[in-house]
Amino acid sequence: MGYPQSGVLQEGEVLGSAAGFPVLYRYIAAEKSKPLMVFIPGNSHLARIFYGCPEAREEDFISYWVHRSGHPFLAVSFPIANKVFDGFYPSFTIADWGKQVAEVIDEVVSKNNLQREVIVCGWSMGCKIAGALGKEAIAKQISITMFVAMSGDPAVPGFLPKANAENIAMTPEGLANRESLYPWFFQALEDQSTYNGHTILPKDIYRQRILGATPVGLIGAGLMYKNGQFVEDLEWSLKSANTFNYDDYPFPVIIHGNSISDAENVLLNTSNWAFIRNRVLIKRVLGDNALKDLSPAQWERLQELVECSGSHFSQSLPGGHFFFWGEIGAKLILEKIILLTKNVRSIPDLINL
Repeated sequence: MGYPQSGVLQEGEVLGSAAGFPVLYRYIAAEKSKPLMVFIPGNSHLARIFYGCPEAREEDFISYWVHRSGHPFLAVSFPIANKVFDGFYPSFTIADWGKQVAEVIDEVVSKNNLQREVIVCGWSMGCKIAGALGKEAIAKQISITMFVAMSGDPAVPGFLPKANAENIAMTPEGLANRESLYPWFFQALEDQSTYNGHTILPKDIYRQRILGATPVGLIGAGLMYKNGQFVEDLEWSLKSANTFNYDDYPFPVIIHGNSISDAENVLLNTSNWAFIRNRVLIKRVLGDNALKDLSPAQWERLQELVECSGSHFSQSLPGGHFFFWGEIGAKLILEKIILLTKNVRSIPDLINL
């Protein structure tokens, strides 16, 4: 079977504009009584990684299982160097990204009369969006129940895995050429195919239909595109990502694989999110109350909750960086997301304020 030429939209995809930049997204309707689940792709990837291509089995992608659970599904692609987009946008920043995703969520929720409470899941580099998106969501009165960090860290340049932070070459169009990572991507896809007992997606289709060079400001390495070159500007990077404005963050939870092939994420994701997670947790527990209003028993429970928050709000699955690819992982991660949602919703009951 042949497949459509690059640049041809797949069924259900919308190519539009948000935050002044092109955006590709796909919405799948389901029960309006359940929160919309939103998925954000990582470095060099379109959001097709969450819903696949026509040649692939639907069951191998998380969109299938989200829809089966009754939750509406939305996956949003930022502009990369893929022919689905007409041009190149090297100046696209994390601040633009957060605004773009918030605008798409707002449009989809309003147009389809959905709840304004949503669950957002970012994969890999897609986790960098948490602070910027949180800020924009508040402005649009969108309530994010939780932000699911899937094998990725917050937008702190020093947390970036070494392989991602080094050797960032610029394409002629001003984007970050990430082809040095492609062999690792291909191996991860092969590993998930082996684990699932069949080919999830042929490598050539994966490369042509999903991958592309990325705006450098999204990577989180402290680099920006300016005057035709990559410039190191840590202060700008942190401001663009809204990294340290803790009041803007949705509650972060973590899901990662267990393979040594993704060791840095497996070992460090939970602890790397701790400084944000615990601040948001305390705010979520207290609400309009003050620490001085806690009873001795409540104060003790709060200390215990903060101390164990890593294990309470983190989950792991079999596999490496692409653990959600293939029917096994795609089904299981949806179960983990639902479990973590219950844990987050139970926070007030854990301290009985």
